[in-house]
Amino acid sequence: MFKFQKKKCTDEVMGKIIKKKRNGNVWFLTAEYIVEGKAYKRSEQLRYQKVKTHKIANIPIGMASQAPLGNLKEGDSVRIKFNPQKPKKAYMPDNVGMLLT
Repeated sequence: MFKFQKKKCTDEVMGKIIKKKRNGNVWFLTAEYIVEGKAYKRSEQLRYQKVKTHKIANIPIGMASQAPLGNLKEGDSVRIKFNPQKPKKAYMPDNVGMLLT
């Protein structure tokens, strides 16, 4: 979702992880959330934050990272921010960082 679209997502609700799927080296989360009695689903690729940079003689050669939402399992709760005018437009605000492919 683009930054200008996220700005319109001003309302928040708790959703539930209904699927955690791996596709090659990439993980995807699907969450279900309810707005005014109607159920919606949102899928996102897990994003990762750098934890540590590995160096040899001050030359970066790699990094260690972790996903803020990586420990979630099916049935766990997750925050969802959505556009009150179009509740289908939503994102997981705690899924921050870089996409790894």
